[in-house]
Amino acid sequence: MALVFLGALLATTPMRGQTDDKVALQKERDRITQQLETTENLLGQARRNRADASSQVSLLDQQIQLRKKLVRHHEATIRSLERSMRGTDTELQTLEGHVAALKDEYASMIQQAYRMKLGNNPLLFVFAADDFSQAAMRFRWVQSYTSIRKEQVDQIESAQRELGVVKLTLVEERSDVQVALLDQRKERDALQQDRQARTSLVEKLREEEKRLRKAQKAQEKERQRLSKEIKRLIEAELEAERASAAGEFALTPEGKIVSEAFEKNQRSLPWPVMRGVVTQGFGRQAHPTLSGITIDNNGVDITTETGNRVLSIFRGTVSSVFPLPGAGTSVIVTHGAYRTVYTNLADCPVQKGQTLERGSFLGKVRGAANTNSVLHFEVWKVAGDERQPVDPRKWLTPR
Repeated sequence: MALVFLGALLATTPMRGQTDDKVALQKERDRITQQLETTENLLGQARRNRADASSQVSLLDQQIQLRKKLVRHHEATIRSLERSMRGTDTELQTLEGHVAALKDEYASMIQQAYRMKLGNNPLLFVFAADDFSQAAMRFRWVQSYTSIRKEQVDQIESAQRELGVVKLTLVEERSDVQVALLDQRKERDALQQDRQARTSLVEKLREEEKRLRKAQKAQEKERQRLSKEIKRLIEAELEAERASAAGEFALTPEGKIVSEAFEKNQRSLPWPVMRGVVTQGFGRQAHPTLSGITIDNNGVDITTETGNRVLSIFRGTVSSVFPLPGAGTSVIVTHGAYRTVYTNLADCPVQKGQTLERGSFLGKVRGAANTNSVLHFEVWKVAGDERQPVDPRKWLTPR
């Protein structure tokens, strides 16, 4: 019975170490670590170039959020490893019990064989038969005994090998827990340092509050000017389409296909820049350091290195290319009932009416060499009477 039960046990044991969970956690850790590395590089660049404290605070806020995610990730990893260790330890105890049972069965069979005088030379047992019929029967017993004895030895050896694997797995899991605990402590220390650095920067900002409020007011005016210009251009595009369609605006068959495809690609489209950190999110929000000030953002501001390539996130047609004083070149791309807007570009090679594919080059992020800069990115939905910006992160692959 022990042989049968052990076989069933080994066949139904869950994958040790919860491999699927481990792979998923590792992927999540790699994703967060990559984001954190990008943020740290941008923050280092900002410090080297003595960027204003407000920009550094925005980057620090992102870094703090990422470190919190990483600490929570380490906690989840530790919980997963501890669950796995408990399962492995239970499996180890069960295997040890069944290996002992197999050995007991084997010892019992050997004792029985000696009582039957099979000993080391089973053929003597056969030749000691009273007649041929008894000899034939004893020969079959000997064959069966030899086969079962070999099977028992094989299964004991197999079970002992399995036991060795489980013991090694348990040692590895205990080591993994210690590494995860060390990583968690390291990230918590770094998180505390980031919080202290942010506090120092906020104190510095309070000393310059009057200048910063004036600068913020100017920035908000520029943001509103950009928003009005984008809306005006989109309305102008729609009016031109209505004029060509005898006073009615309707998507072409191709436009409907592109629009539906764009709609279906929520949370799966590439980011317009390969590396970067969102330092200003979508919608209305409080200023990170200046009390009583709110920011209305029709898109997202992505801080990245100056000169990074800006790429179209989806196939479409360039519907507008226009300059804005202090904001470089802006490009609007039409995707059926949607528009994507890319602002603060330099070296922009595209022209109105040009057909683009996903990943087409639109230009580079404008700014001084060897510094950080910001790409402003928007997504608009234009359907019927609807003319409104939507959160770009609904379409972009999560970072």
